[in-house]
Amino acid sequence: MKLLLTLQLLFITTLFFGQNNKTKEAALFLDSALISADTMKYFNPDEIASVNVIKNDTVINNLHYVGQIHITSKNPKKYAFINLEQVKSKFTKIKNNDVIYMINGAFIKDNYKTFKIDKNYILKIEITNSNEFYNLRDSAVKFDIINILVKTKENLDNENKIILRG
Repeated sequence: MKLLLTLQLLFITTLFFGQNNKTKEAALFLDSALISADTMKYFNPDEIASVNVIKNDTVINNLHYVGQIHITSKNPKKYAFINLEQVKSKFTKIKNNDVIYMINGAFIKDNYKTFKIDKNYILKIEITNSNEFYNLRDSAVKFDIINILVKTKENLDNENKIILRG
């Protein structure tokens, strides 16, 4: 009897307090690679060849999505998409610290593994360590901020500015 009550309690606890892995979003694929919705902010819509919507719910990497959106670009071989962890390993020397990612000064709150960026679209990487903030110098928590500047018209114009000082 105790075993039966224990199993019922375990079932009810799991049912009510278990992790809910459902999203209210569709899974996005760009040239067959799973990407985040924020990735599309940095993709030129003129490069889209086709869009295919599948309305069936699906589970990918233990997450439940309400459908799928498959986007095919006009020239898939043109892009070299990498995730943020790959940006960190290829463009920085950061090894152990925790990292906060930004693109053009905006924090990325999305999944670091599904957020992808074309490495050819990266203009510059700026790294700021938590020790550079006066109020955080004595903190036990150490982290780095990686700000990825991409080749937008504004960023390219700012890179080409010549500042004359008199």
